Amino acid sequence: EYMDSNKYIEHLVTQLEEQRWNLWRQKLSVARLQREVAQSKSEGAMRDKLIHELEEERHLRLESEKRLREVTLESERSRAQMRGLQEQFSRMEETVRNLLQSQGSPGQNGEGTVNIMKVYQEKLSEDGRKCKEGMEKIHKPADEDSRSESSSTEEEKEKTKLLLERLKALE
Repeated sequence: EYMDSNKYIEHLVTQLEEQRWNLWRQKLSVARLQREVAQSKSEGAMRDKLIHELEEERHLRLESEKRLREVTLESERSRAQMRGLQEQFSRMEETVRNLLQSQGSPGQNGEGTVNIMKVYQEKLSEDGRKCKEGMEKIHKPADEDSRSESSSTEEEKEKTKLLLERLKALE
């Protein structure tokens, strides 16, 4: 019996050590699983944060696109208005030219009309002079460049010539 008891005790000690090893392995597994769960939660939080940021970016992009459409429409309206104003200005210029051509003696059209015409004609002359000076400033460097390099094209020369002719006609 004594031998059986020793063997039984040895057997129990062996089982105890195996149980300790199993417990230790289980603790390691639990710790690893806890780390994985924490990492998964962290990744989930990061994913939620990224989704939230993406939603904000999408919202900002949509607002930017909306604002771009609004600005584009406003730009188109402004262009149309500018064209209308340019046409109106051209008609006014033509009207003034016709009035100046058809103007007889100052007594016929009335002194007020004549004064308005003179003021308008002076304004046109002043604007024409300013445009001409500006064109000459632009034209001089172009002439210097064309003399030194002969780089200006026929098209540019034609545009300049047409602008100068229009200026002379306005004066």
